[in-house]
Order: sequence, then C-alpha cells, then structure tokens
Amino acid sequence: MYTMNMIMKKLLLLFLTLSTAAAYNILCIHNVPSKSHFQLLKGIVKPLLEAGHQVTFVTTYPHEIQHNNLTVIDASSLMKIVDGIDAMEGQRFKINVGMFAKNISTQTAENPKVKEIIVKNNYDAIVTEWFFSELESGYAAVQQVPWIMLCGTVKHSHLEYLIDTVRSVSTVPDLLNYLPMPLSFWQRIVNNFIYVMKTLDFWKSFPTIKSDYETYFEPLAKARGIPLPPFEDAHRNISIMFVNSHPSFDPVRVMPPNVIDIAGYHIEDKTPELPQDLQTIMDSSPQGVIYFSMGSVLKSSMLTEENKRGLIQMFSELPYTVLWKFEAKLEGLPKNVHIRSWMPQTSILAHPNTKVFITHGGLLSTLEALKYGVPMLAIPVFGDQPGNAQRSVMSGLALKLDFSHDLGPGMKIALKELLTNDSYYNTAKSTSAVFNMRPVHTSTLITHYIELAIETKGAFHLRSKTNLYAWWEHMMLDQLVFILAVLYLLKYTAHKIISLINNKTSHTKKNQ
Repeated sequence: MYTMNMIMKKLLLLFLTLSTAAAYNILCIHNVPSKSHFQLLKGIVKPLLEAGHQVTFVTTYPHEIQHNNLTVIDASSLMKIVDGIDAMEGQRFKINVGMFAKNISTQTAENPKVKEIIVKNNYDAIVTEWFFSELESGYAAVQQVPWIMLCGTVKHSHLEYLIDTVRSVSTVPDLLNYLPMPLSFWQRIVNNFIYVMKTLDFWKSFPTIKSDYETYFEPLAKARGIPLPPFEDAHRNISIMFVNSHPSFDPVRVMPPNVIDIAGYHIEDKTPELPQDLQTIMDSSPQGVIYFSMGSVLKSSMLTEENKRGLIQMFSELPYTVLWKFEAKLEGLPKNVHIRSWMPQTSILAHPNTKVFITHGGLLSTLEALKYGVPMLAIPVFGDQPGNAQRSVMSGLALKLDFSHDLGPGMKIALKELLTNDSYYNTAKSTSAVFNMRPVHTSTLITHYIELAIETKGAFHLRSKTNLYAWWEHMMLDQLVFILAVLYLLKYTAHKIISLINNKTSHTKKNQ
C-alpha cells in the first residue's frame, strides 16, 4: 500500500512537472480605449488562461478580468484620448484615425510599467491588436519572440501586404469599397484607385512610424543588450495573424496558412442567462422583440432631443416590445419600450422572440447577429461600420439606414420591411447555420496556433515565402529586364549579322 502511494505521488509530481513545462508566459497588449476592443483581446486571453498559460495583460479595463494566472497592467490612462470626442457630431465621426492610432501606440510605448515589463521580463510570445499602426511590432522585436497579430476587422489589402503580398485588389472590394461581386470594369478601376491611395498614404507615414519605432524601442533593446531589428523587417515579422473574419460574411482571399479566421471567438460558448426582469419581458412578448443598441462608443444619450422624441413616438406605434440600450434617464416611455444603460446583448439575441436587431453595424455586433441568426437594421456612423452594413445588406441579412437627426420615419419603414418580409429571417438563419458550422472551436485554434508559434520559434513553416524577395523580384521585373535585354541583344546581333552579310554581298558584286 505504501509502495502504491509512493508511485501515485511520483506520477502526480511528474504530471505537474510536465504541465508546468507546457505552460508559457505570454504578453497580451490591449491599448485601444474601447470596450469592444477590450472584448477582442479578452477573447484571446481567456482561452490562454484556460489552457494553463501565464498571461500578462496590458489593458485599459484593468478591473474587468481576474484569474490566478493573470497579471494585469493598468493602461486606463489611455482612456483620456477619447475624452471630449463627440461621436454624434454632425452626421460623421470627426476624428483623424491615423493620428488617433498614433497617439494610442506612442502613449502605450511611453507607459513606464509597459517599458519595465518589456525590459525585465521574458515572454514566450506577444499578442497585439492591429489598429492602423505597426508600431506594436517593437514589443516582439525587443523580446525576440513570436509576434501574434490580432485584427479586429475583416481581411483587407493592408493585411495582405503585412503577411504576404496584395493579390485580391483586382477582384475583391477593399475595406472602404462597398460593392457587390463580381466587380465591373469601372468598379475594378475604383477599387484599384482606392488601394493605390491607401498605399501612398501608408508609405507617406512610414518614415514617421519608423522614427517612433526607433525612438521608443531602441532604448529598451539596449537595456536588454540586443540590437533592435530594422523596422523594415520587424513590421512584417508576423508569426500568426488572427482575423475576425469568416467566409459566410467576408469574401475569400488567398492568404498563407498562418492567417486564421476566428470570427465570433469573443462570444461565450454558453450564452449567459438573462436577468430575471428581462427574461420575463421577453418571454411575455410572443409577438416579437426589437433590440436597439448603438454599441459602446456611440451612446444613445448623444442623440438629439428631436431624435429621441421621434424614436419614442415611432416605437409606441409598433405592436412589438422594444429593448433599447440607453445610457441616460428617459421620461414618457410607452409601455412597450424598456431602456437599460446596459443590455446582455448575446443573451437577448439568442432569445427566440428577438425579431430584429437595430445596430450601428460594429463588427462584433454584426458577428453576434450572425451567430444567432437575427436580421439587422444597420445605422452605420464611422470606421468599418458602413462596410459591415453594406456587406450585410448585399447578403440579404439587413437593411441600412443613414444616420440623421430624424431617424424615426426611415426606421419605421425599414422595420416594417424586415418584420413582414420573411426573406431576411430565412437568410439570417441559413447564414447563421453556415457561420456556426466549424470543425474546430475558435478557442482551440487560438491556443493551438499561439503554442505552435512558440514551439516552432516563429511558425516560419506556415509563412509566405514572398517576403524573402524584393518587390521587383516578386513582380518579376528583374526577369522582364533580363528577357528584354536578351531580346535586344538577339535583335542587335541579328542586325549586325545581316548587315555584315549585306555588306559582304555588296562588296562581292562590286568586285565582279
């Protein structure tokens, strides 16, 4: 008995030793001051923690997640960047996205706690989100570990450039081009023009990003006693790219196998239960529920008084229950309208009585509607929202309404179409079935590919070999020059030979 106990203890010790050996130390950086972007990184952190890894999480929401294997670095000071931004100013979101992204990236790099952990700690991999900046490449470059990039948008040409080469621009609409496929001749010209302008803008900003990279990361590299890799190499040295995309929603592009679609990964496997008051409201609404939320950045309370009153009047005339995410107190509500400053969105969308989702068209909200098969009325305002809305419309999943200061009349017409035309419901359900039909769970993909990148020291076997060549080599310009030179040489030689023959013939005739 004693011997058996000793054997069991040794086996347990061996198991714990092996488990510890398999655990990695991973740094995840969330620096975009937005709750939805926090959810993106949280969706990466959570499966890593569940797999037993040690995670250091730099985040603007330091109190939102806790775990024994988690070390949180407070980056909430970045929230000041969005202070004073009026998301409803006019009819557009007034913000320079490039400058916004630069401020986020540089202020993160300036954070004393971030600099300290980069210099003093050793990580096995670093995960960052791509948000219109490649400055985050410096963290993995200084640590000399695999860089895992998360992209919160669907695939687009700049991601192709970073990971491989741009192949889709002649056939697939780019991120800011909302056109049906196949593209006509003139549409392809427009698509190429948009791509060229974006590319020129990138190369225009490249020296500034490179300078920031050297300014912020050169001292950290010196502190660790290593040379800082050139930015030209570092900004494309991506081991694994996770993209919040899926073929049911985003056109397929030719990408190398280190690009992994994980759309909807932020959604909990088990849908949380509704609070009892909302559960009662939804269960007692057999005629149907309309859910209205403009996301975490666009506050409903920012709507003009005219819009608020017009919407309340319009909702009161509907024979449906309305759940409205509204962040301020609202007087004079009809009996069928219920407001809350926070709504359990996935739980509401999963309820069988939910008929329509009125949304700003953010990608996370769009993907949640896709997962649960709910038709949408999209009111896009900025960023990728117009593109998400247009793709949903072209797929038959939604209608789109332009944001204005009098949303009521247009919203009433659109809701009537969505609620009386079964094609939207049927398309939403069939697309949802495709979206959910996956052989491997997204959390499994996340942990597998991060572990793979670490264990293979960069997943080079999955990467495109295109980046091994200069741009003129990839475009075969050197071969073209060689062929033209050979043809010219052949032409020149033939011309010389013919001239010699003609001269010899002419000379012979003269002698005769």
